[in-house]
Amino acid sequence: MTELRERLTKFTVGDHVTAVGFDTRGQGVTRSGYLLAAVKEVKAQRNGVRNEGWRLYVGPHGTDPAERSTWVTLFPDAGTIERSAEPDTGLWSMTELRKVPGIRATSHTTSILYGGKGGARSLEPTQAMPVTVTYTNDGLYELRSPADGTVHLSCRLSAQIWWTALPKTT
Repeated sequence: MTELRERLTKFTVGDHVTAVGFDTRGQGVTRSGYLLAAVKEVKAQRNGVRNEGWRLYVGPHGTDPAERSTWVTLFPDAGTIERSAEPDTGLWSMTELRKVPGIRATSHTTSILYGGKGGARSLEPTQAMPVTVTYTNDGLYELRSPADGTVHLSCRLSAQIWWTALPKTT
């Protein structure tokens, strides 16, 4: 128990990590991303028994740590955390919105750098706009400017977009 506790003290909010542990249902999970909040000591259920462990909040920049999709619990006898390479913010991808890390088919909020609509005729990004992706409860997602709230795109998970990770802010 002491070994994992000491290891966790070497990580701070903003570090890019890969954590292997358990989600809130007790299922094994691997999460890669930034530590979004301080590590929290918890009592969590595993194999029908409450055990002491540590809850980590791991995801893309701008993701709310209250989102359960960021949670991973490490136990003294099961779980690891390692530093991992940060995403290449200059590497653009054209994928369906659902393929963007941190995007779920339920309520969530995450941030990306939006490059414009994708598709067969879109050969490259046409812009580089920081946006917050928010589920609207109607099966639609809005890509909004965090600065002024302007909606740049309203779409479904199947929409093709150009995107890249937001650069790390200091």
